[in-house]
Amino acid sequence: MAEYVRNGAVSDAYLQNLQAWLHRDVDPESTPESVPLLLEALSERATSPLAVNPTAITLGRTRAALETRLTRMVSSHAVLRCPQRDDSGALVPRTQSKHYLTDPVLSWLPSRLRGGSTAPDMTSLTEQAIGVHLARSVDARSEGRWLAGDTIGYVRTSNDREIDLAPIPMPSDAGTVMSVPIESKWVSRGWKSEARVIVGKYQRGILATESILDTSGAVWAVPAPLLAMTLL
Repeated sequence: MAEYVRNGAVSDAYLQNLQAWLHRDVDPESTPESVPLLLEALSERATSPLAVNPTAITLGRTRAALETRLTRMVSSHAVLRCPQRDDSGALVPRTQSKHYLTDPVLSWLPSRLRGGSTAPDMTSLTEQAIGVHLARSVDARSEGRWLAGDTIGYVRTSNDREIDLAPIPMPSDAGTVMSVPIESKWVSRGWKSEARVIVGKYQRGILATESILDTSGAVWAVPAPLLAMTLL
């Protein structure tokens, strides 16, 4: 935090320490360069359910090797799984999960430390950050759900569209309630067209945006940083 406030970014030395930590905990059998490659692959695919076989081929791994590394990433709290859920918030069996990096710094690490890597997409960063903040909020209200992998999820509509963050059952003073569905798009205009999927499925929800604040309708547009703060 001190580096970011002072310089507007964390230092390469800090990123190198993160890389060394992940190499030791996640991929000690390979070279340190495997870590940026894995992070870049996960960041690029974060907004969609992860197709493990094609990703493993891209990374030159077997499916089993990649699944081992993903499990280690989750155990190290570097990755948060976002599984598919149904309308009641229950997990949908035999479906693929999205994989969110738990800190934006992890998404930026490849482009900072490895030549040729691309900078992360802002919509992807926003979706991951809001997902992680929602997961922390759920765990704060129902301790242990993060470790159990029972905090967030995505949902599919009847025409196979995807909503980033599905309603999740949460405890409240009034009993169990469902959280509000959330979609993330890094836009500064034209947001209502992006909200149509939520309207069609739930008739209400929140769209996390770059800078738009509009609470006049059933779907609210809320700047992503402001939404993240309200989830704390």
